[in-house]
Amino acid sequence: MEKFRSNTDFILTSVKITPNSGKPPVEVKGTINSFNYVENVTFPFLSATLEVVDSGGLLTGLPIQGGEKVEITVQTSSGEEPYVYMMSIWTVGNRFVRQQKQAYTIGLVSTQALMNEATRVNKPLSGNPESIVIDLLRNTIKTNKTVYSEPSKFETKMIPNRRRPFDVIATLATKSVSPQTNYSSTNSPNSNESSQQVKGSGGFFFWESRRGYNFFAVDSLCADDNSKLKSKKLESQSWGPYVEKLANQGDSSDERFVIYESVFTSEINMLQSLRKGKFSSLMVFFNHSTGQYEEYVYKIKDSYDNMAHLGGQEGLTLIPTNQIELSDYPTRIMSVFLDHETWYNEAKPASPEPKDGGTDPTKFADWQKYYMAQSLARYQLLKNQNCTIVIPGNAEICAGDKIDIRLISKLAAAEAKKEPYDTESSGIYLISEVTHTYDTTTGSNGRFTTTLKLMRDSYGLKDRPSNHGTK
Repeated sequence: MEKFRSNTDFILTSVKITPNSGKPPVEVKGTINSFNYVENVTFPFLSATLEVVDSGGLLTGLPIQGGEKVEITVQTSSGEEPYVYMMSIWTVGNRFVRQQKQAYTIGLVSTQALMNEATRVNKPLSGNPESIVIDLLRNTIKTNKTVYSEPSKFETKMIPNRRRPFDVIATLATKSVSPQTNYSSTNSPNSNESSQQVKGSGGFFFWESRRGYNFFAVDSLCADDNSKLKSKKLESQSWGPYVEKLANQGDSSDERFVIYESVFTSEINMLQSLRKGKFSSLMVFFNHSTGQYEEYVYKIKDSYDNMAHLGGQEGLTLIPTNQIELSDYPTRIMSVFLDHETWYNEAKPASPEPKDGGTDPTKFADWQKYYMAQSLARYQLLKNQNCTIVIPGNAEICAGDKIDIRLISKLAAAEAKKEPYDTESSGIYLISEVTHTYDTTTGSNGRFTTTLKLMRDSYGLKDRPSNHGTK
């Protein structure tokens, strides 16, 4: 827009706090130093902070008691229309007084976050996880926000035991399996082993973004637009490429798509990966209704090529060559009681396995064999590369979107001329967290930046093989 000279300019149009007493909203824009707005794919609600410098006694004069509605309106260069954030106050902290002024931080969350704390789910829940999530949001949390979701492969039934709605949904997310997932179980080729092999993928994310609530499989978030693994209901966007450039480098990069700063917070942690069963897990099942005991081994390398991935790494290069043997031995053992009979009243066996005599099993069978190790490994895969970048403010970017980044090569100058970008660290990432920072204290029109926490499950660019695991 013409009124903004820089991509980081913004106008804090209004900040209104509505008192709990029912009085008209109070405009407090002049007391705000900065506004920080946050979305995260692991958070079921939005959060934000207002940094306040108050010389008029706002804190005690309003007064702020918690639960007040706050409406923040911001105009930026990333959209023609202003952005309006509707949230509620949950905390006030970091208060200190200096020269008859007091500074403090007001913590904000979605109104539904407060409703969740005061709500308990009592009735039994049954059906597809997608339908349960929508029912909890509409009829328990009572939100009118848009809900985007996809179904799970399996039906479920549960007694919530007076848990909070978001806690119930978090449990459902780890038990949900993408409807496009290919899974199978086979006998081990080693006749000396009692365990069988099981494959597949699992795990959903539930989060709130500016667009609404989202409940989708990890594979759906990582999939290309043309992939069968991506849900058509997923409202996400792909951004970039955003390009990192060296200080004082005179190039013609679009200033809207530059990376100011990049930091890799995590890349390799073999001990954590092994202890959490990222590469291979042994699942021990005992069915107390039939007395049957089974052992299943899940190896991520056997299912890797049937998942959606963000980088160019192939299944055989998931683990470095000199460590490939680590995936051949389960590094985590999980013991589980199976119970197919709880929600089944017929005389025939409820087991979904034909070998157990289950020819017409209940749809509410115990499906832990197909999501327990799979979900855990799928979540852990996304920690292969964790990166944080700072870019010019873009209020349209949401958690759950994808972004293409190009990072400067760290090779010697001669080699960098051949390949200016780091081909292993550059590429497409999933945006796990978005922080929009509106700082009114910098410049005539303030400074608006966006900080993104990124993650992905494989190295490299899509159009070329990765070196990881091959050298």
